[in-house]
Amino acid sequence: EVAEGKEVREFNGKMHVLEHAYKADFAIVKAWKGDEAGNLIFKGTARNFNAPMAGAAKITIAEVEELVPVGTLDPNEIHIPGIMVNRIFQGEKFEKRIEQRTVRQK
Repeated sequence: EVAEGKEVREFNGKMHVLEHAYKADFAIVKAWKGDEAGNLIFKGTARNFNAPMAGAAKITIAEVEELVPVGTLDPNEIHIPGIMVNRIFQGEKFEKRIEQRTVRQK
């Protein structure tokens, strides 16, 4: 049922359903830290979908909490290289919502 109406091909003796990749005109991502060249670092779950969508989009716009000079970021910590980012700006007034567990008293 999953393959109904879709192209199916055999690779190494196993049948696979071919799917189209994500496509987007724009990707607007929010990063924790970035440099002026567009290199980005994400925190926590922001790493889940920001990087794939930045790669799938024709134009990527990044909002960062902290914008630093080029060369400040450790190259081993960069999640998206600057070549994939077209525009970058430092945002203002970030609201940090923190969930608080509440339990009723016995």
